Amino acid sequence: MKKPRKKKSKKKKRRSFSLPPPRKQKQRHIWLKVLPEDLWLKVRRGKTILEALQKTDVELEGDCGGLGKCGKCKVKVLSSLGPPSKEGKELLEEEEIRQGVRLACRTKLKKDLTIQVGESEEEVTYYQILKMGHRPIFHLDPLLDKKLVTLNPEGENSGLADFERIKLAMGPEYQDLTAPLHCLRTLPEMLAKTEFHGAAVVHDKTMIAWQPWEEGGRRYGLVFDLGTSTLVGKLISLLDGNEVAAISRLNSQSKYGSNVISRLQYVKENSKGLQRLNELLIKDLNRITKRLLYVGGLQPEDIFIGVAAGNTTMQHLLLSLDPRGIAQAPFNPVSTDGMIVKAGDVGLEVHPEALLYVMPTRSGYIGGDLISAVLASGAAEQDDLMILGMDLGTNGEIFLGNRKRLMTCSAAAGPALEGAKISHGMIARSGAIEGVSSGNGDLSCRVISNIKPKGICGSGLVDLAAVLLHTGIVDHEGLVQPDLENANYIPGSRVIERSGIDDFLVAGPDESFDGRPIYLRQKDIRELQLAKGAVAAGIKTLMDEMGIGVDNIDRIYLAGALGNYVHPLSAMRIGLIPRVRPDIVQSLGNAASTGASMVLLSRAYWQKANDLAHSIEHIELSTRLDFNEYFVESLNFPEENLW
Repeated sequence: MKKPRKKKSKKKKRRSFSLPPPRKQKQRHIWLKVLPEDLWLKVRRGKTILEALQKTDVELEGDCGGLGKCGKCKVKVLSSLGPPSKEGKELLEEEEIRQGVRLACRTKLKKDLTIQVGESEEEVTYYQILKMGHRPIFHLDPLLDKKLVTLNPEGENSGLADFERIKLAMGPEYQDLTAPLHCLRTLPEMLAKTEFHGAAVVHDKTMIAWQPWEEGGRRYGLVFDLGTSTLVGKLISLLDGNEVAAISRLNSQSKYGSNVISRLQYVKENSKGLQRLNELLIKDLNRITKRLLYVGGLQPEDIFIGVAAGNTTMQHLLLSLDPRGIAQAPFNPVSTDGMIVKAGDVGLEVHPEALLYVMPTRSGYIGGDLISAVLASGAAEQDDLMILGMDLGTNGEIFLGNRKRLMTCSAAAGPALEGAKISHGMIARSGAIEGVSSGNGDLSCRVISNIKPKGICGSGLVDLAAVLLHTGIVDHEGLVQPDLENANYIPGSRVIERSGIDDFLVAGPDESFDGRPIYLRQKDIRELQLAKGAVAAGIKTLMDEMGIGVDNIDRIYLAGALGNYVHPLSAMRIGLIPRVRPDIVQSLGNAASTGASMVLLSRAYWQKANDLAHSIEHIELSTRLDFNEYFVESLNFPEENLW
């Protein structure tokens, strides 16, 4: 006996889903990264790639002198890009254009770009690591200063010690100046070498070095963003606050786990686990420092100051502090204080007397990176605006409030938003789908490095889910719908039944990099629901504590890589962030390094960071029944489309 056929649901009118371009602030200069040399160039916006490279030793072919006629000045653009120029369309093969090849003389620089010059024997993998962020305008008062000093002839100060003569020459306000032993040991030699005419390197009330007069203008500091997956270092001028260079690399600790919990477990189970993770981190930071100094034309002895920001576990690993207390309730770190330590004691290869400031933290899971994000957002300086900010990763770190009251919490979002625990998930590197839209009869994917896709990263996952929800292929409960006909927008043939479960085919064998199909599986959607549910529930809990509704939120700041690359409309469509006017949602970029650079350049912000660490109210979600209720409510996706 035949089973009765199920009635097909009434067809709904489907609409294509294409996100409007994100708003970007105009900047005078952008960064051009040149591979394989790993050369960083700060270039005025609107210049061509060829113009940017002409003052370097990078060799680029060309016969026409940049007129766009010979078609030989080919470079491969690895970050996202627009269509080629008219000349590029005429002189380049279709396959070259598809792979991201462009003419250097015809390609104007309108945003930060990464390019590869020359042929490579093996594939160059580009990691899309967020380095930049928006820094507010403030008064420069760096943690370190240099005072130009000329000593009086020795006869006028007969019998005075060398250091006393320096204090006398610097003026009455420096009579309580001190100096470390290393500085005093080298002082007679340096005074003779500089003929008593030099620069005193001063930190607070301490002279940490005496330098030649001409080095008085060489004032630079380092900033480190200690990310769990990636590390970012910046070389910053203390004279004008400009970022001279920025370098990033993958965190070598990742071999012991891609998340904080895995590394805490490694330390717990291995007697030398802490030592091993510390050594890997310091080695990475020294590699970054070496490259920054090379780009800036500096030596290690030129660096006297630095600031580091990361989550609480990463800062413990930097300082070789036992982090095991963070791994279990009540999640106690060794210390939450901001610390000032000798950079050499940590293992950084800079001047022997250089100091490293390590950002204060609030708790085991509210670290210096979130304190930095609060600084970068300006929330603590707002009297009336209600600011919601979040750094979305394995832990969704969230803050809400203003100068009057600030609250924070940490929601265990899991690794889905970073591409982990997703069947074909990956970090943001070459081949990762970073953006998705629909239209023209099919799915359209934006892929890092402009090659065929290898997998999907966090921003691509959020975009894809938003598209599938918008077109009805995924319902509000997160189930893939097999019986819908969307031929005009996304072919129904992309819904594939596998072992009795419907999955969505993102890229077929002919569309993918390695000839293997890329699926979004039903279990991947569940992982995304768990992640976004935890973040949404954390936000609702804070809003309840603050006594506000969605309409009371004046601005939403998204920090970190996902916050920078995900489209606000996609984040709202899946219920990751509240549904607000899109124009109030802004990216903070790399807020950890931005906040750390503000501390480097202003002693007032170091004090503010420490004040924030003590004044912010921390809400522990694991003990809240309302959080659990909100979490269950937030697992489903919103039923309504945004338009």
